Amino acid sequence: MTNDLKSDELGEGFWLNPPIPTKPSEAISPSLPESLINESSPPCKSGVARPWFEVVLPHEWIFGTFLLLTGLRLLVHGGAAVTWSYLFLGCWLAGVGLVFWSARNLTPARWRVRLLFYPVAMGLAFYALGNAVPLLDNPKVDRLLLAWDRALVGETPSVAWESWLRPWLEDLTMSSYLFFFFYLIAVPGSYCVKDLRLFRKCMIGLFVLYGVAFMGYTVLPAGGPHRWMTFGTPLQGWVLDWTLKPVNQASNSVDVFPSVHVAASLYLLLFDWRHARRRFWLALLPCAILWFSTLYLRFHYFVDVLAGIAVAVAGWWMAQRFEAETRGQPMLSAEINGPHPQRQRPVDYSLGEAPGLQNRSFP
Repeated sequence: MTNDLKSDELGEGFWLNPPIPTKPSEAISPSLPESLINESSPPCKSGVARPWFEVVLPHEWIFGTFLLLTGLRLLVHGGAAVTWSYLFLGCWLAGVGLVFWSARNLTPARWRVRLLFYPVAMGLAFYALGNAVPLLDNPKVDRLLLAWDRALVGETPSVAWESWLRPWLEDLTMSSYLFFFFYLIAVPGSYCVKDLRLFRKCMIGLFVLYGVAFMGYTVLPAGGPHRWMTFGTPLQGWVLDWTLKPVNQASNSVDVFPSVHVAASLYLLLFDWRHARRRFWLALLPCAILWFSTLYLRFHYFVDVLAGIAVAVAGWWMAQRFEAETRGQPMLSAEINGPHPQRQRPVDYSLGEAPGLQNRSFP
């Protein structure tokens, strides 16, 4: 039946009692194959099943792309790089497998395993980059980043602020710099325990920014001012003397542009502003000092901080957009496959359905 038939051709009875599809799949979407309507393709707000590529979350696309591209670049490069390609490609395959494994039965436990895989993959990839990036024959770009700083602000802050060095201030800023690691675990961890939906949203934005940042490390690797430049005044302080060497040893020596310390902490602050306002106010001052410390303690160039802000905003935008587009959609198979009394079928005008039909319910 086509929608160009006139009313008098259909007859008055059609409009009063239009035909109702008998198959559940037709009632949901006449044009959708029944093979796509299953528990691994949850319905969207309109009731139409989503294809598999929409079941993959945004951070799985972004961070997965980083893993896949880096692994392929190392594999193609050959030689010693091939060994490191297995780690990146293995993490990518594991992430793909978890998507389909969790989608078969969306339980809270499977969701948490799927989401918590990315901190593990991030840790493995971070330390692997220290060995893998030099094998790609990408020269470090500290000279370029320093030139950008001087073009923007006259001199990179780690040099311009050298006269401000004070042991007590160095200890304070180092303490805030270390606060990052607590905050990075505490915020997602609290949502993981208390609210699965917010945990998913938090991880989406966080690992979108990590995927973009890590890709930046492979394209524009740099060691930072403390590794590349020479300073007349050494850093000193009680806290700093105990912690600076372990922090530098934990670095992969290419993790400068963009600044993940700035990006992740800013993103988590934005998230707490929206969902945990009290914690936002508690963390605001330590995070502000943390951002200052990245320059004051010579870890980063000024452009690294600017790039970190941009990456944080990108992650926040993605998380907000995902939340807006999935609001009201079920997360668990028990919700998707459970009874839906009085669920409304959307009107399909291409079948000539009357507007009054939208008030009818179907089982």
